[in-house]
Amino acid sequence: MFKNWWLKFGCFLCGYNYPLIKSCSEASKKSVKKYTAALLIIMILWALIGFLFTREYVQLNFLGATVAALVMVVIIIQVERQIILGSKSKAAAVFRVLIGIIMAVLGSVIIDQILFKEDVEKHKIFSVENEVEVILPQRTNEINNQVVQLDSVIADKENERQLLIEEITKQPTIKIPTSTTKRTPSKVETTEIISGEAVTRLKDTTLIERTYTASSIPNPKAEFLPTIDGQIENLRINRNELSQQLINMRSGLREELMQKKGFLDEIEVMFEIITTSNVSLGVWLLWFFFFLAIELFVLMSKYGDKENDYDITIEHQKDMRIKAINALVKEN
Repeated sequence: MFKNWWLKFGCFLCGYNYPLIKSCSEASKKSVKKYTAALLIIMILWALIGFLFTREYVQLNFLGATVAALVMVVIIIQVERQIILGSKSKAAAVFRVLIGIIMAVLGSVIIDQILFKEDVEKHKIFSVENEVEVILPQRTNEINNQVVQLDSVIADKENERQLLIEEITKQPTIKIPTSTTKRTPSKVETTEIISGEAVTRLKDTTLIERTYTASSIPNPKAEFLPTIDGQIENLRINRNELSQQLINMRSGLREELMQKKGFLDEIEVMFEIITTSNVSLGVWLLWFFFFLAIELFVLMSKYGDKENDYDITIEHQKDMRIKAINALVKEN
């Protein structure tokens, strides 16, 4: 019973007709099982690659990465069916070899990036530092301009404060004139000519007496010092905040670049590792040839098999169908 289910599963993967293969010889069933085993190896391998790739670089969760792995498996099945169900054509074989080479390169690169993650991270640190040196001046240019402006304003305020202190030191107090007025009632004699005679009379008047004095008070400009000191303090706080931003910008930018995991960036790092280390190149070549062999597994099995009774049955049914159609056409 298990063998029948396994055969059904193999027919489902390979696209074979189960009722027809069931009535064929053991050689045909053996071919189905062989293709099924080869397909399972490729499916498992590319399901793993699809899962790891989408989780690491597309940043999908477990469910999303699983769906992506299933999609990759479906694609692989459809590609391999073109070989299994197709005829032995040189053009198809060449095309499949080209696809195999491309997929072997992609698979080996993705697997190497995951297996050699620590080595990639080490090399990435150097590339990130180079990127920081390029990006950092662009981001710090505006802040540096603000710092220069603040330094200029602080210098002007400190100069103003120094001049004010010198003036207050020279003249700590100033004299302000004040006056007091004293009014005293009095009488004055006035002489008037009446009918040709001089007549003396007393007239009420007020005597006004003003006394002028000078009083000393603290120089009022001293009241401006706390205001200027507060302005300078605020400017220095702003300046320190900008300086702190400059200090933290390098580490923040480095952390930002390290957190962004770009597939192409890591490919470049992997290329540098491979081209600078013979050991890394050898390991990559091993993975490449392993993936290439897996990719061409089905193709070599197809071209290594002789024609079996299932294929002959299919061709016979096709010929009979064509003859029947031609006979109908002639009758019409």
